[in-house]
Amino acid sequence: MLLHQQFVRMAKKNSKKLAIKDKTTKSDVPYSRALIGALILAKKFEKYEKGYIGIMIPTSAGCALATVGALMSGRVPVMINYSTGAEQNVKYAQEKCGFKTVIASRALLDKIGCPVMDGMVLIEDIMKGVSTGEKLKAALRTKLPT
Repeated sequence: MLLHQQFVRMAKKNSKKLAIKDKTTKSDVPYSRALIGALILAKKFEKYEKGYIGIMIPTSAGCALATVGALMSGRVPVMINYSTGAEQNVKYAQEKCGFKTVIASRALLDKIGCPVMDGMVLIEDIMKGVSTGEKLKAALRTKLPT
């Protein structure tokens, strides 16, 4: 069983239980909300090229859900270490793995002084663009059989 498949099983089985304790946002994310978030991100990620997709988000619920969302969308997440030189590491990963898209956090980029680079898509912009219909559709999908 693949990681994202096990995540879906656990989320459906433990929907009210705590999935992620996010110290960054000081919030608790139950499995039900985590599954909805991952489904929304998976749908959003489908518009990017298949194969690898970079993820440069600090350790948080957002990072975990972006990783699961990437897997659910059929992409392979490439975690980019920003602490040892974000710009160089993004370029290196894109070159070595042959991908263009990097899901990044505007808050992180501002904090570390990294500019928005070619291929970067900001998670905040993705989440801002989520419609009520998309949220409802994802919530309904969580009720379908695994």
